[in-house]
Amino acid sequence: MATALDPLIVEYLKMFNCSSCEELFSKLKKIHTEHKPVEGEHVRFSIHDIKHLSTSDRIGTIIGDMNIYWSANKAAELIKDLRENPPKKSFENPVVQQYSSEAEYSAMTPLITNVDLPGSKYNFVGHGYYTELFFHMFFGNYSDFNEHMKKLSKQDLKKTLKTREGYPQFSPLFAPIIGRRMIHIERMSWLTEQNKRDIRMMYHGSNENRQVKILEKLLKLGADPNAHDILGGTPLCYAAYFRYDDTEKVVSTLLRYGANPNNSCQYNSILRFFCNTLASFPEYWSIIDLLLSYNAKPMDYEEAMKIRYKMETNYPLEYAVKLREACPKKKNECERTVCKVSTVKQCKACDFVVYCTPACQKLDWKFHKPTCKKKREEKALENNA
Repeated sequence: MATALDPLIVEYLKMFNCSSCEELFSKLKKIHTEHKPVEGEHVRFSIHDIKHLSTSDRIGTIIGDMNIYWSANKAAELIKDLRENPPKKSFENPVVQQYSSEAEYSAMTPLITNVDLPGSKYNFVGHGYYTELFFHMFFGNYSDFNEHMKKLSKQDLKKTLKTREGYPQFSPLFAPIIGRRMIHIERMSWLTEQNKRDIRMMYHGSNENRQVKILEKLLKLGADPNAHDILGGTPLCYAAYFRYDDTEKVVSTLLRYGANPNNSCQYNSILRFFCNTLASFPEYWSIIDLLLSYNAKPMDYEEAMKIRYKMETNYPLEYAVKLREACPKKKNECERTVCKVSTVKQCKACDFVVYCTPACQKLDWKFHKPTCKKKREEKALENNA
């Protein structure tokens, strides 16, 4: 009997317009030959790995590479179309493009910053249809940016702050946030040394790298911190995607000027987006505390459980506990994150949560212990009041 394919592989078959794993693997090999989107002479996994995704020891590589291959293939088509049909400017939030699966959305997210801006993976010089002001902001040239803004009338300033440009329909705030990657151009392994020199010489090499100062100025002038692009992504989303030493400052600045930490990005809340992208970067974990201080929440109960599980398996206990408290289980549902059994058996120590069996309580004790202690102390204070 043939083994049923993992649902994620079924989604990839649809994305690549293939009817079988064999056809999919053949297409991946062709994309690898044409675009070399990942290192190595060959695709880094086999047909067997695709057919048995859930048990493959290369599951992380497969998922990551599938998205990269899809992006590389889509980028070639998109770049050609953009050269023939440059996008027009607009002055409103664009209609959000909807995707049939989270897999396709996840593959599209990195693609839209890699087709028409300098430093792009698939089009390193970008396209020239962005305005001069956008490029001032993108390259962090505060002096030129400030001079430009000073000359605008109130009406023109208001219009400028609402301008949407490029294929993704980015508002001005996106330019300095994404443009921070220009400061770290040496990290872009897909660029040759000549590519890097060519990019540095844009604007005659006078790049000031003051993107964060430009971001602050735009917000003071009234730029909308909740403007979104064609994927529904906001400046906060891109702050999570482009992680550098100043990321916490960027996030803090956006939140301080009214960025909504509960805007969703189609398949993810801001909270889950940060939890997922920061898992391997301890130096940025304080941003999660920052989001929680602004009452960031999951999109729904299902996502809340995904966040809890992510924190329990990828973060230290301190953060797992914080996110469990921010993402509580349903009333009368076993407190252990992976258990969905209904029960009324309360934790005898705190009377705050329930467990279906002593076994579940024992397995969950490491995570519940800090909250249990806190609830007991709160109860004691109430009784003594």
